[in-house]
Amino acid sequence: MTTHPQPTLEYPILIAQDVILLLLILHYNGSLKQSLIYAVVFVGGWQLLTVQKWIIDLAMSLCTFISAGSKFAQLQCLWQSKDSGQVSALSWGMATYTCFARIYTTAVTSGDMQVLVRFIVMTLLNSWVLATVFYYRKRAGEVQKKQD
Repeated sequence: MTTHPQPTLEYPILIAQDVILLLLILHYNGSLKQSLIYAVVFVGGWQLLTVQKWIIDLAMSLCTFISAGSKFAQLQCLWQSKDSGQVSALSWGMATYTCFARIYTTAVTSGDMQVLVRFIVMTLLNSWVLATVFYYRKRAGEVQKKQD
């Protein structure tokens, strides 16, 4: 039997975190006009979050898509720059481990499929970013050895 969690502040904070990260990525890629559009949509959406409970439930559902969009934007930056020197493998490893832990705790405690799907998707995407970081680190090391 699955129980649906009560809306908490966790999901709006996760959304804010991912939107801020996405805005910073767009800003530093020179897409300031795009980041301004995202900022306006985010602020308007954030105001709606406080209106009714169903909006928070919708935010919980959209959190996965927003987080995935953030991860794909980071992957795109890594692919374009072919350099992972500014990315912390430890942070991505911890993010992956945290998602694995959340999968386990959710499966054991509530079995909520919406939350399980979210953390399975986030685990896969975090692992993908981590693998990309390791790939470009190894590649940079090989290039450095050839130059020496």
